[in-house]
Amino acid sequence: MRRRWSLRLRIAAATALAVAMAVAGMALAGYAIVAHELDRSLNLGLTREVARLVRLEQASPGAWSPSGPCVFLAAPACVQKVDSDGRVDGESGLPVNQRTLDVAAGRGAAFFSDIELAGYPARMLTAPLTRGTAVEVAVRADRVDESLRRISLALLGAGAVGIAVAAIAGFVVARAGLAPIAALTSTAERVARTRDPAQHIEAGGNDEITRLATAFNTMLAELEQALAALRDSLTAQRRLVSDASHELRTPLTGLRTNIDLLARAERLSPEQRAETVDALRAQATELTGLVTDLIDLARGDEAPADETEDVRLDRLVEQCVESARQRHPGLVFETDLAPTVLDGVPRTLARAVTNLLDNAAKFSSPGGVVQVWLRGGELAVRDHGPGIDPADLDRVFDRFYRADAARGLPGSGLGLAIVRQVAASHGATATAESPPDGGALFRLRFGSPRIG
Repeated sequence: MRRRWSLRLRIAAATALAVAMAVAGMALAGYAIVAHELDRSLNLGLTREVARLVRLEQASPGAWSPSGPCVFLAAPACVQKVDSDGRVDGESGLPVNQRTLDVAAGRGAAFFSDIELAGYPARMLTAPLTRGTAVEVAVRADRVDESLRRISLALLGAGAVGIAVAAIAGFVVARAGLAPIAALTSTAERVARTRDPAQHIEAGGNDEITRLATAFNTMLAELEQALAALRDSLTAQRRLVSDASHELRTPLTGLRTNIDLLARAERLSPEQRAETVDALRAQATELTGLVTDLIDLARGDEAPADETEDVRLDRLVEQCVESARQRHPGLVFETDLAPTVLDGVPRTLARAVTNLLDNAAKFSSPGGVVQVWLRGGELAVRDHGPGIDPADLDRVFDRFYRADAARGLPGSGLGLAIVRQVAASHGATATAESPPDGGALFRLRFGSPRIG
């Protein structure tokens, strides 16, 4: 597999290529401009020399004659006269052709031509001198070519240096500009290696890379919270399984013992058999209640499976209170329920309210009063029993937790845990208080109820 270049190298290469194209364009344009100017200067020098000779001829016809053989070291230019019949005045050795004769005869215009003379490249201007005579003036052109060669080499060298500097600068700039990306990559690799999202990138500024770093930090923070929630959930599950196994052991042991007794029923009196059967029923009922509570608690860890709907909480509480009156006929339930509507799951709400009522009934004396009121989106249930020890207030909603005063009473220790879980799933909070005049007060505060 072909290895791909790093982003830094690609940026440096792209920068060098862009600079190379710009330098090449500028070099070509500069070369063309210099070549044009040198060529124009050469032609302008020839034009001026011809103009000088024409003025001299007009001022004193025949007063001057071309020099001898063309020796560039002795003369800057070579000159000769050509008549229209082809006769040459001078020994410069400049070429004569039909076009030259046409200029001498007045049939053609002046023209430039490139020739080779005495082994040197030369530029020659052929122009009319007088009627029937043309003049040819030539100068060396190799100096122009040499200048162009030097200029092209200079431009090439400068371009190469410029491209190299641009490549280095591009790499340095890419390295500096991509430093946050390198930090982000390093952090991502470290998170993948250590599986610890508690890593963050220092982000400062307001550019796109800073925004990317900020988004990456946000993602890491969310991932850290999700992992923390997952760890808490797994810890809670392990604790639930551990506590449940401990709580299940007692009723299962009782069931096994009573079943063993029934296996020897012929040795028991009718009264003993009846007591054993009653004990089995009670233990089975306790076990069923415990398993039901565990199932509800486990389901509550997830989002409610039921579809939420508008619930008249006051009517639901009234129904729960009526059921509690039938279960606890020796108690008085007083209600003050304001019409309240909220979005929730009736089944789980009814379970939470029932648990609060049963908890209040469990700690109430015969003939005691349980007060229930619903006002301003807050449901409160109060009993007048022994109350809650201040040391237990923060733990009454924990799973399987039982205060010392409740250890001899029936129950699984999951009722209030279910209450708190149902409250959390409905955006409510569950609190416990010990009023100064005794008893216990439990409150469910709902976040966004509709009154009436």
